[in-house]
Amino acid sequence: MQSTSQVVSEIISRLQKKGFAQGRVNRFGFISKSDSFVMISRERGKDTRIPFHKIADAIVAVRKDHKVYSEGPSRLRKHGLTHITSPLWALLHLLTLEELKA
Repeated sequence: MQSTSQVVSEIISRLQKKGFAQGRVNRFGFISKSDSFVMISRERGKDTRIPFHKIADAIVAVRKDHKVYSEGPSRLRKHGLTHITSPLWALLHLLTLEELKA
């Protein structure tokens, strides 16, 4: 199994290559990255910082509860993630469920 930090790095790498992450409704564009967060654009709203530790928390949520991957962003709330659930869920979908579990 890959470490959570390795999976975070892979998600960020794919976001940079693709240029965006697509949620169910909204697209989130890559703007920049720092040592601790990625900056994304929202179709509806302000540009947003997504801390790497929140991406890691979302990965852990998927590993504990596979329904997070298929049921949508609101399922992340059951795992203590709020306010940035839509972009987190879109970022998770840059990988397959199998890649997230591996």
